[in-house]
Amino acid sequence: MGKHVEIDASLGIEHDGKIDLYVYIGEGSCEPVLEESESLETLIDNLLKAYVVLETGKIASYHQSECEALVKSLKAATKYAKKRIKELS
Repeated sequence: MGKHVEIDASLGIEHDGKIDLYVYIGEGSCEPVLEESESLETLIDNLLKAYVVLETGKIASYHQSECEALVKSLKAATKYAKKRIKELS
């Protein structure tokens, strides 16, 4: 019978917009073995850099719909956060 290791990963968001990643290893582990944090701005920049054509330094036209979808989802998230804050206040 083989051995196994339980691994659990979770994401969180802080009040300042930082996105946190926590990785737990071991059954019932209560302390993460890995904690990483990135700002929302950094994550957005990293995504947009992937859409840039190196020769022009601009976002490729065929990625415009993805950029628009990103903005739409961020606006929806802002609207949702405001709604939930109002509901819970």
